Amino acid sequence: MASRTIVLKLNQQQLELIDRTIKKGEAPDRTALIKRAVREYAEAHGK
Repeated sequence: MASRTIVLKLNQQQLELIDRTIKKGEAPDRTALIKRAVREYAEAHGK
């Protein structure tokens, strides 16, 4: 997969949801969780 830069604008509620997901052990940090989400989305949509 090619390296790309994306810019996300998240509100406070979205950041809190990400942080709760991290606390559950789904990812080590925000960056890792977002990269995983983007990768899974791309795989599911044939990109």
